[in-house]
Amino acid sequence: MKIQLRHVTKQFGSFTALRDIDLEIASGELVALLGPSGCGKTTLLRIISGLEVADSGQLLLDDKDATQRSVRERQVGLVFQHYALFRHMNVFENVAFGLRVRPRKTRPTEDYIQSKVNELIKLVQLEGLANRFPHQLSGGQRQRVALARALAVEPRVLLLDEPFGALDAKVRKELRRWLRELHDELHITTIFVTHDQEEALEVADRIVVMNHGRIEQAGTPDEVYDAPANAFVYGFLGNVNLFRGRLHDGQVQLGNFTVDLPHPADGPDSPAIAYVRPHEIRVFDKPNSDACLPAIIRHVNSAGPLVRLELARVDDQSQFAVELTHEQGRQLNLQPDTRVYVELQNLRVFTEDYSI
Repeated sequence: MKIQLRHVTKQFGSFTALRDIDLEIASGELVALLGPSGCGKTTLLRIISGLEVADSGQLLLDDKDATQRSVRERQVGLVFQHYALFRHMNVFENVAFGLRVRPRKTRPTEDYIQSKVNELIKLVQLEGLANRFPHQLSGGQRQRVALARALAVEPRVLLLDEPFGALDAKVRKELRRWLRELHDELHITTIFVTHDQEEALEVADRIVVMNHGRIEQAGTPDEVYDAPANAFVYGFLGNVNLFRGRLHDGQVQLGNFTVDLPHPADGPDSPAIAYVRPHEIRVFDKPNSDACLPAIIRHVNSAGPLVRLELARVDDQSQFAVELTHEQGRQLNLQPDTRVYVELQNLRVFTEDYSI
């Protein structure tokens, strides 16, 4: 099912949760609504589901106006962060619930319910657990039951609100890979809300980055990560270092050092902030160009797949982070209080700071 939102605005008293939202989601697409708490992503999901009504604007489902349709008429499946399973029902009956409560005229036969529920339990990899109750399941298993229950009613749209937020990091990683595989098998139009950048980048076909009730950027994971539309998107997607300086003649001046810009900047001669990710900083034990910044190593953390450094600039003592491979780290004398020289690669320069 294709979803279109046109000029959708929503207020709660004096607080504006959504501001003139325009968004189109293709049929079969898996889209992440990503942003900080309070940015409007859950409100947008609830408006699509019918649990919330927009103050103005229009919702189209498959090019037909659905603004006034009820939740049931929209044929959506909902999965929330805290499972909302019925504690007095076992796994089978939780999954079957949506089928059993249909009006008598549209209620499927008991044979169909048995077949459908068993099929879904197998699909979410919970075979052998049909007779267990929620308190007998792990958090990851409960979330799979919640997803199976949402799929039982054969929704045309699947809406997930922070579906893995209550789970530990390892289980979250396992479930988001499984969700991606499940979506590739079912091809149901799916929208999930998250504030976890890694989760969105790994799972989604497209990411909608939101802030203060607005859409800052919508695009593929590569587009929003490698070509951020503004400082907020750059700062929100992954770790980033900020270097304050000044734009001048196509260069950015950082204290006593001048760096050529690999990307066009968005302002004339003016104060600016250079953004660079920790893995895009090269470290040398000797300066190899005039664009190298001298810095002092403050801390070295070599645990894990990368070597992480905390450095301080020599000129103003401002601190920044660097990530190196272990091979790169072995070639340097990575000891606290050692002077090194850094080269900033793939800088993005904006004349405004990002704010959440």
